Amino acid sequence: MSRVALATLLPEQPIELRRADEHWNAVAVPTTWSRLVLANLAGRNGAVFEDTRFRHLVWVIPSGGADEWPEAHGMGVIVYRTGEQLAVPGLGGFHGSHWLRTPSQQLLFTDPDELRTAVEKVAGPLADAEQLGPMVVCSYCNTPTRDSKIINTWTSPCDGSVHNDYVCRGCDSARGR
Repeated sequence: MSRVALATLLPEQPIELRRADEHWNAVAVPTTWSRLVLANLAGRNGAVFEDTRFRHLVWVIPSGGADEWPEAHGMGVIVYRTGEQLAVPGLGGFHGSHWLRTPSQQLLFTDPDELRTAVEKVAGPLADAEQLGPMVVCSYCNTPTRDSKIINTWTSPCDGSVHNDYVCRGCDSARGR
């Protein structure tokens, strides 16, 4: 099955819109805190790519693997279910979007239960996403927080996108502001 899934996942172009199908789905987590999820998975993940345009890490999961997950748009978590489209880079990547862990027949899927556990360990229960709201990571202590302020705004020289750096309340107090 992973051979067919791999064929329907990987584009022939450097990047292409692909439709999640009966073989694979995907879960996207905001780049601001997705690397903490990746660290919590501790290598127990399948293929994952960075989508620099939409600022997500995207994990490939078996089709239907996250169908029972609650909507978590308030946290910025997006589940691409069967029939939904997302931009997938080819094996060589495209303008910054690239595979962090290349898909193969032997290494394609991340276990959706392990992924959800890692996401909730970092961000809290998905069922509470709307009440908890968006989260960022403190630029000083690298801790996820919902109680922060912007300390720096900068524009990427590569694509002109605007980025913010944040500080949590504790680090901001320690800085004396």
